[in-house]
Amino acid sequence: MKCLFAVNARSGRRRDVDVARIIREHCTSAKTEFDLASCERKEDLDSIIARARREKFDAVFAVGGDGTVHEVAKRLIGTELTLGVVPMGSGNGFARHVGLPIGTKASLAVCGEGRIVTIDTATVNSTPFVGVMGLGFDAVVAHRFAERSTRGLRTYIKEGLSAFARYRPEEYEIEVDNQKTRTRAFVLAVANSSQYGNNARIAPIASLQDGVLDVIAVNNVSMFSALPLLVRLFTGTLRATIARGRHIVIKREAAGPAHLDGEPVMLPAQLDVRVVPSSLRVLVPASMSRF
Repeated sequence: MKCLFAVNARSGRRRDVDVARIIREHCTSAKTEFDLASCERKEDLDSIIARARREKFDAVFAVGGDGTVHEVAKRLIGTELTLGVVPMGSGNGFARHVGLPIGTKASLAVCGEGRIVTIDTATVNSTPFVGVMGLGFDAVVAHRFAERSTRGLRTYIKEGLSAFARYRPEEYEIEVDNQKTRTRAFVLAVANSSQYGNNARIAPIASLQDGVLDVIAVNNVSMFSALPLLVRLFTGTLRATIARGRHIVIKREAAGPAHLDGEPVMLPAQLDVRVVPSSLRVLVPASMSRF
């Protein structure tokens, strides 16, 4: 397999790790044809993916966090190229969902097994995402987190606690496969995969291969209910899915913050979310049977 590694050296907390050296040593030892490309800006990826297609690479590895995975993956959707992941971020939600080990050497060894599966992706107003899109409180926290120079779970929790006191739930009209409902939610998420990152599983039973998206609404969060909610989130026992479907339309009072795979974006008041079945090839551990 011929592999191109798109390396974001700015990802996550382990910026002192010489990941390029580790990749070179591993691929040389494994006799894998490879090359490295720096992608400190997401705009760099357009030329990197174009090169991968032009020079007949088989796989493009996102070397970084969920933001890097998001940017690489959305450029590979519908192509013959396969997505590989070397998790170097602070959350690594996609890597954890597909069962990749977080250690750099271990993840390279697993990807070297070369097992390829095809997964679903999704779009919101035609913009692709792979794992989870979120509105409400977690979108506000994603925006605050992105502005901080220090990454990691501790920073995420700190920003969450700071935003919690001032945040108020929003009203949403939700239509899932032509079935309408209204809800007032603290967090509203649409999940293709199970978690945000750090094993915070917002949709524990979500699958990347079932052809549907999970709609999750978390309501009425107070100072007293927040801690039990966090425990359920991190133990995989949260049961907040209100619907599952292929086409979801969400209407809120106004345009505002959102996140796609943890990446902060501003989206309009009306959101059209669709699953794109079997649209992305991904390298996964041979031991995993469910995605």
